[in-house]
Amino acid sequence: MNNAKVVGLRAAFEPVGAEASGEAAALDRSSNLHDAAYEQIRQALIDGRFAPGQAFTIRALAAVFGTSPMPVRDALKRLVAERALEMRPNRSVLLPFMSRARFQEILQIRLALEPMLAVRAAARIEAAQIEAMALDHEAMCSAVERHEATAYLAANRRFHFRLYEAAETLVMLPVIESMWMQIGPYLHQIFSSQKAATATADHHHMDVLRALRRQDGEAVGKAIWKDLADAADEILSGNMFAEQRA
Repeated sequence: MNNAKVVGLRAAFEPVGAEASGEAAALDRSSNLHDAAYEQIRQALIDGRFAPGQAFTIRALAAVFGTSPMPVRDALKRLVAERALEMRPNRSVLLPFMSRARFQEILQIRLALEPMLAVRAAARIEAAQIEAMALDHEAMCSAVERHEATAYLAANRRFHFRLYEAAETLVMLPVIESMWMQIGPYLHQIFSSQKAATATADHHHMDVLRALRRQDGEAVGKAIWKDLADAADEILSGNMFAEQRA
């Protein structure tokens, strides 16, 4: 077993920011281990904890989670089926590089669904949830000052999904989670490119919070649309897609 490989993978599962505890996140052993392993890897993908091209080995992940290989093998198969990961002809599993066309297609789905979900959530969200989102926003600002991309992205994910979960949907939320899982690795480009990118996110998130407190669903939806569009502009202008690697 390559210990360096295990250590590198373990770091991707360590809680950060508001969720930090100093220890790697443990699998929930009160439930099915297969589902728990899937959820852990899936959440790390959504948070952008892995870079495109990252290889995953069953033995290394099993060592990180302290399980037998079977739950990890099943989790990777599910993620390959969902197109978050890719299985190569030699049976190795890796996080694929994204083409510009695929990125733009995912973007169109997100621009259609996420504002719609935000509008629905605005009519249902409670004051305590809005204030939790405000704390997430503060955590993002703090992460920018410390230049901590991982903490920034984790706080950004919490901000958005507190809102989306308040919509209480059965179909749209899983679709959006799938889109975030595929796009997560590319969100790092926003943090590492230009300071304007995070400043724009700050502005749009404040617009979201103000609109939620007014119970102005239309304004919430517009602010989420602008947040997604501006972030996508940064990624597209960076032009770091599979075609440019050929």
